[in-house]
Amino acid sequence: MSYYFDQLGQLPLGNLLLAIGTLVVLRFAIWIAPRIRQGIRDRPAPVPVSKPFLTNRKHAMLAALERVLPMYRIHAQVSMGALLAPGVIPGRRPRASDSDAFGQRIVDFVIVDPTSSSVVALIEMDERFAEPDDDREHEAMTTRAGYQMIRISSSDRATVATAQAAVGHLRDSALAATPTVARLPMPPHVWPLEGRFNGTR
Repeated sequence: MSYYFDQLGQLPLGNLLLAIGTLVVLRFAIWIAPRIRQGIRDRPAPVPVSKPFLTNRKHAMLAALERVLPMYRIHAQVSMGALLAPGVIPGRRPRASDSDAFGQRIVDFVIVDPTSSSVVALIEMDERFAEPDDDREHEAMTTRAGYQMIRISSSDRATVATAQAAVGHLRDSALAATPTVARLPMPPHVWPLEGRFNGTR
């Protein structure tokens, strides 16, 4: 032990002060870290509050999609965890973290055939400030799983005309397969709520 003290005694004063300061800081960090963790654990969690289920634009688009596709059920704000499951890797046990890549993601609208409960298509409404890479990754995951993804541009207004342009081919296919399917007529003029939810009324 005396050897180490002798070595310390031979250090220049600046180095000695630096070593002492480092030891003090480390000691303080060791002392304060568990107290910070305890304080975080003891901090009360914020009480949840309600928020709008859909933005005005998505609310208007949901109504427009229901007008164009009355033969289908349309679900809004669906977790990708309800649509995707982690793939199996041979020789590796499943992990809880396997679904982290998609479990917290949301699909704007899911079109479902009510007679078979099969998913017909997914619809995403692009946001003006969304990250393009996130959108591409999102679409790649669902496409690999066999889903058809339909994108509505952030510049498109939430109108029946936009919905018809995006999913009219699904309507045509359904009517060709079952011509007598019950359906609402397409509105001849502007749908009254379009202006309200698109900021023109």
